[in-house]
Amino acid sequence: MNRMENQIQEFLGVLDSTQTSINHMLVFSIICQNQPISSADLSERIGMKKSTLNRLLHSLSSNSRGQVKAAELIEIEMMHDDRRHRSISLTPKGKSLMNKMFGDK
Repeated sequence: MNRMENQIQEFLGVLDSTQTSINHMLVFSIICQNQPISSADLSERIGMKKSTLNRLLHSLSSNSRGQVKAAELIEIEMMHDDRRHRSISLTPKGKSLMNKMFGDK
């Protein structure tokens, strides 16, 4: 249990400047297990409204909008075949954190 607590504390430290919640952890862990994943698939898997999910994604992303400092753990890219859909994957920083939290994947 101590290892898990340390990993959660490290994750929360990365998100220190954002509005951290258990939802951030949930979204990050699902992306880790399913990357790349579309935002629509992610929304469906966790049963979260797209508007709520978008706020969480932008706080985790490397291309955050507005005044919020991003954690730079994920990349969000428009899909080439349909610009309404986005592909989400981990940045090198996100992969490093994933390896620390879940072991090498």
